Amino acid sequence: MESFSFKKGFLLTLLMVTLLSVTGCGVKMWPSPQKNEDIFSFASITGRRTGECLKVAVKINGAIKNVDNLSLQFQADGNGPGEGCPTCPFFPAIRKQFTPGSEGIQSDGSTFVFSQCGLDPEKSYRYRIVGRNIYEALGVVISDVYIVTP
Repeated sequence: MESFSFKKGFLLTLLMVTLLSVTGCGVKMWPSPQKNEDIFSFASITGRRTGECLKVAVKINGAIKNVDNLSLQFQADGNGPGEGCPTCPFFPAIRKQFTPGSEGIQSDGSTFVFSQCGLDPEKSYRYRIVGRNIYEALGVVISDVYIVTP
């Protein structure tokens, strides 16, 4: 009888060790963003000059909640320092960052609106928008370069 109870205890212990070992198997890694669910893109960008101000409206497609910030990058066309010509490569001399929910940016669902004032009312400006995702691994979204005239 004693040997039966020993075998029963041994088998029970072996079963428990096996179950605990099996539950520890599997791939363990940090959660990572799912590209198709976590990215966003620019649906449309419109810019309008009003005197010395540039008002920009950016409509977002995709994961709007993942927009960390939007950067307005612009450059005046002319001959002065930091200025370029309409046919030169775009090199933004000025960058201004707008964070959703902060002062200076308004949002209406998937559209963000912000403005930059203090521009020379007699010069044309080239600009683009760069959007940063809260997940740095997904990179940035860069718009085309647009031109606004006085």
